[in-house]
Amino acid sequence: MGTEKNLEVDEIDRRILGILSSNGRLSFRDLGAQIHLSPNATAERVRRLQSANIIRGFHADIDHTKLGLSLEVYIDGRLRPGTSAQRFEGLVMKMPGVVSAAILTGALDFRLRVACKGQSELVQVIETLRSRAGVQETNTTVILREFSKSPDA
Repeated sequence: MGTEKNLEVDEIDRRILGILSSNGRLSFRDLGAQIHLSPNATAERVRRLQSANIIRGFHADIDHTKLGLSLEVYIDGRLRPGTSAQRFEGLVMKMPGVVSAAILTGALDFRLRVACKGQSELVQVIETLRSRAGVQETNTTVILREFSKSPDA
């Protein structure tokens, strides 16, 4: 266990987090203008949030349909007895089409987000999960539309 102290996050930090969650590429100057701080003060706050691992990284929001991956799904499932979550994680993160994975508690063991070209590619993903990744059971849900809460809401 670490002896690190929890970072106090104030309202300005929360505004920074909300703005960066929807546009992580803002310059410190543009971000500072939105929160009424100088670029240097803004940069210091962002670096402090990164040092505390509150901001863990900056990521691209990819439009999979423009890459020809028009079918996006969630695949929920259970692992076969004896299959470790660690082994499963290592295998699925190398599989084409897997965008993200979560290990769950409750009746199901995992949830994958998968982007693929169509139904035949989805069948290949599911067959690979069952034959190589130790998956016993799957339930697939097609994503029709996804939206996120606005940081200002």
